[in-house]
Amino acid sequence: MICVSISRWQQLEQVLDSGAGFLELRMDLIRKDPEDVFSLLPEHVKTIVTCRPDVYNEAERMRLLKSSMDLGATYVDVELESTDAYLNALAAHAGDQGTKLIVSYHNFELTPETEELETLLQNCYERGGDLAKIAVQVHSREDVGKLMDLYRLPGKKVIIGMGKLGRISRVMGPYLGAEFTFAAPGKGGETAPGQLSYDQLRSIYKVIDES
Repeated sequence: MICVSISRWQQLEQVLDSGAGFLELRMDLIRKDPEDVFSLLPEHVKTIVTCRPDVYNEAERMRLLKSSMDLGATYVDVELESTDAYLNALAAHAGDQGTKLIVSYHNFELTPETEELETLLQNCYERGGDLAKIAVQVHSREDVGKLMDLYRLPGKKVIIGMGKLGRISRVMGPYLGAEFTFAAPGKGGETAPGQLSYDQLRSIYKVIDES
């Protein structure tokens, strides 16, 4: 399953017209009230709501995420390094609304060693995640191998290698056990290094699945 990451308000109508049925809504980048966003979404469209730090303060981020859950978000993504108070409050609200909790770890510099990756993955579950997401910068084929090896471990997960060398992880993930993979709406709309477009991934999967 392909989840299209929306970072700009102008992308939303175009992506929905393309037939995408699963969206990541980057509330920190869209900068619209959740009611405005969700009012445009057909009922069948699944969503991940995300609000990364640095744009809004913690209270406003929590308001945006809670409001999105109230409006029917399928998943809410919360950073592993969040404070206990912040993460626990969102986890409790997610439980009340029937929203699945993604606990995520990002490293834009490097891929940690295998033992640390396994610990990070376990920490995502221990902090309440229904699904763990690991996204790290890849510098070698060995890094890719370390990431893909995480699929042998139990638990629902999405493991992403960022950067050009990490692109294969975005393609392979769903075949190894990833719950989904992320794509950009189109060229120039990437929200992470190495992200392929929705059309590119659909074309790749069409070739693989028809072979």
